[in-house]
Amino acid sequence: MIKTVIFFSVFWVCAALSTPLAVLFLAFDLIGLGRATRPALGWFISGWSRAILWAIGAHVAITGLENVPDEERLCFVGNHQGDLDIVIMLAYLPRPVGFIAKSQAAWFPFLNIWIAVLGSSFIKRNSPKQGMKAIARGVRSIERGHALVIYPEGTRSRGPAMLPFHKGAFKLATRSGATIVPVTIDGSWRVWEAHKRIEAGEVRVVIHPPVRTAGLDVEQRKAVPTLVEAAIASALAGTRTEARQTSA
Repeated sequence: MIKTVIFFSVFWVCAALSTPLAVLFLAFDLIGLGRATRPALGWFISGWSRAILWAIGAHVAITGLENVPDEERLCFVGNHQGDLDIVIMLAYLPRPVGFIAKSQAAWFPFLNIWIAVLGSSFIKRNSPKQGMKAIARGVRSIERGHALVIYPEGTRSRGPAMLPFHKGAFKLATRSGATIVPVTIDGSWRVWEAHKRIEAGEVRVVIHPPVRTAGLDVEQRKAVPTLVEAAIASALAGTRTEARQTSA
């Protein structure tokens, strides 16, 4: 428990001290220099995230980085076992990524600015109208060159099983013509969710071959969610089981 308290204390202090840098990156993006400064943003975010993983003792083994295409419009789609998934994506993906974040995150001090810098879109759960607006904002973000991550389960599974995917989440990729990169994360729930405190653990990440959505017809688009879900599930340690009890 002491380790957990110390970690979160240091985490929030670092978030506060780095806020001026976030504001600077945001200003560059607003005046049209976002693409030019994105490599520097990626370097900082990756280093910061890897430092977090090192501090909590999360040992990440990642394979398939060669499957990430060098394309302007990218959408990473992954399963969502725990909060650490976000940090892992920021640490190891070859470019900075934003997220479809829950609306409450917009009120997190300091972090909300960094979330905005990454081109994220905030979504209000249980509101279809607001959900469509969030998707529209996400599409515009991808069109501006931001790579986004979506978790179609809609919430953390808090365990090894994978919850059913919400097909509507894929509209972010299909409407923007983005290339989808499926990502499997296995073991992240053990670091925090398993014991409600930080514990060292092993996490395995598999990046699968990309699925391109540009130029697909209506029927082909309908098949994309099932295809991506199957790819992600194929790399989990066990077979998919009912996860609603795990997430309760």
